[in-house]
Amino acid sequence: MASIQKVKNGWRYRVSYKENGQYKTKTKGGFRTKKEAELAAAELEKQLHKGYDINAGDQLFSEYMRNWYEIFRKGKKSVDNDNDIRRAVEFVEKYFAGVKLKDLTREMYQKALNEYGETHSTASVKKHHTYMRACLKEALADGIIHKDPTFNAVAVGKVAPKDEEIKYLNYEEVAKLLKVTTENLQLRYISRYIILFALATGARFSEIIGLTWDCVDFENKAVAINKTWDHKYKNGFDNTKNYASKRTITIDEHTLSILKDLKRKQQEFALKTGLRNEHNLVFVNIQFKLVTNTAVNKTLRQLCKKAKIKEITCHGLRHTHASMLLFKGVNIKYVSRRLGHKDIVTTLQTYSHIMDEMEQKESRQVDLTMRELYNAK
Repeated sequence: MASIQKVKNGWRYRVSYKENGQYKTKTKGGFRTKKEAELAAAELEKQLHKGYDINAGDQLFSEYMRNWYEIFRKGKKSVDNDNDIRRAVEFVEKYFAGVKLKDLTREMYQKALNEYGETHSTASVKKHHTYMRACLKEALADGIIHKDPTFNAVAVGKVAPKDEEIKYLNYEEVAKLLKVTTENLQLRYISRYIILFALATGARFSEIIGLTWDCVDFENKAVAINKTWDHKYKNGFDNTKNYASKRTITIDEHTLSILKDLKRKQQEFALKTGLRNEHNLVFVNIQFKLVTNTAVNKTLRQLCKKAKIKEITCHGLRHTHASMLLFKGVNIKYVSRRLGHKDIVTTLQTYSHIMDEMEQKESRQVDLTMRELYNAK
């Protein structure tokens, strides 16, 4: 039962309740009016009736989030995901030091995002916001807090990301790169095979080095991308980036021929040396070991210099593949599926600059179409 009292600094309530067989009281003051105190007391009684721990909000936000991470999130997905959440926890420990869950406000939350955004990119701010919001929504669902301090929060950074401009090769540059890359295809130059495959498929590096020979369908001219190789943490095969990343894509005759040649050379080398391709991987060196992303990028830079074109990374080959398809008028929905994007929105956002260029080209196509119609009269 609640009692409402007038005190020097306004109004306060006192609520009596029973916990573990013992009677206790909860008092809170500082209310401007009697009505405010009555409403707050009624809300507290409602929480007690639902069985909520009314003192849970006294724990620190930082302690709650670290506990949430350790119990509910750590080790459930990838190592990268663990690291992202861990950094968000460290952000909370720095920017909300000593702040109790019950005292966390929208203003306090937004100020922390704003301060961090002064020296970081929008992507970095959004990443912390995503995990803090997920944590606090669970606190809300458990009745530990009763208002969402992340509601309508804006996560914006003022520092431009390093890869803000997507680098890709145009049609002529690709032709030059293909020429120098195919000039000396040998088993010991496995990076060249990876570069050619990346250009032809747009696959991610982890997907390429995780490709096994049983996933190459020579008869139907297709490749099944259904796993990756954890090249960052050396843990072997891993899942694809998301569910949509599991896909089967077509490959052209030239790339198919290159793969056939690579498989033949590997088989001959295995018979000659007695070495074995233990994981049945497609892209391995002469020790039947995987090469690193750094090694492939080094080879790619050298080939770009030789071809006298701008230098890009292996990931830039993925963008090049997508750009070529879009410029050739290939349906963006197909491009999105081929790249293994989670949804078409990701494709539109990633390649908006190309879509803008295509829009300008299409506007001229409308003029041409109408001209042809009038001339046909």
